[in-house]
Amino acid sequence: MDDTDFSLNFGKNNKHKKDKADATKVVSTPTSEADLSRIIISRPTTEDTYENCPRAGIALILNHKDVKGHKQRVGTERDRDAIQKSLLGYGFDVRTYNDLTFAEINDLLREVAREDHSQNDCFALVVMSHGDEGKVYAKDMAYPVERLWNPFLGDSCKTLVNKPKLFFIQACRGDNVERAVEYSGIVVMTRELAPAAAPTAQPITYAIPSTADMLAFYSTFERFYSFRNVEVGSWFIQSLCQVLDSAASNEASRPEGVDLLRLLTAVNRKVAYEYQSNTKNEALNQMKEMPNFMSTLTKTFNLRVKPKNNN
Repeated sequence: MDDTDFSLNFGKNNKHKKDKADATKVVSTPTSEADLSRIIISRPTTEDTYENCPRAGIALILNHKDVKGHKQRVGTERDRDAIQKSLLGYGFDVRTYNDLTFAEINDLLREVAREDHSQNDCFALVVMSHGDEGKVYAKDMAYPVERLWNPFLGDSCKTLVNKPKLFFIQACRGDNVERAVEYSGIVVMTRELAPAAAPTAQPITYAIPSTADMLAFYSTFERFYSFRNVEVGSWFIQSLCQVLDSAASNEASRPEGVDLLRLLTAVNRKVAYEYQSNTKNEALNQMKEMPNFMSTLTKTFNLRVKPKNNN
């Protein structure tokens, strides 16, 4: 029998610290006799690629220029327009919003989570705002970053189960700066992608974690600054768009598509190698930035250019 290192005391009155954005209960436990008696079966799968659906999916863009109590995010329009164009190029149903309050964001995410995503490859959300450790800012207040994906987890959004849920976050994650480290010599490494396994025809029920099939791509490492050029936009979003646009004209335009993680690694490489800060503030000058992603993807996601969604 498996056990857990987390001590959960059932029946006791446990109090949990709540943040300002905590308006509703997120976790619920089964109470009905049917729920308690239901047997869940976990089993292996031979499928190693996500399903190729007719549509790319919905992509939300939350752009914040004016945040209460913070310096205006000059140049964010460049990022907004660039990522919107890149996602449209893949056939996404792109919906762009500017300077929403937390309440408006919360309502929007829950509304989109209730839509039918069954014919979509994935769901994508891009947030551009100020941020801090574990938090991102709406127009009026900060909220925990997990509030972005909670409505789309497997137990909340059934039509996105077994589909990638992608989150791109352009925001600071602290007040540290990434210093440059020099080295000499480059070793060229290549790898081949394994061919996609043939889909199985037999219908089988699987049990997977509610947090499976999610990816969060951050513009910077935890507790570090994220840089934005006031004239051309942020290093992260502009690099992401350049990599996506290049792939859309090449590998992603082919029927087999391109492995998303290869593209995201290319974004990491581009920001890490090609950018460093140039500012009059000596403490922030000649500094670097390291994007990174957290993934619970369980299969290879081949990103493909899809026909424009006319719905």
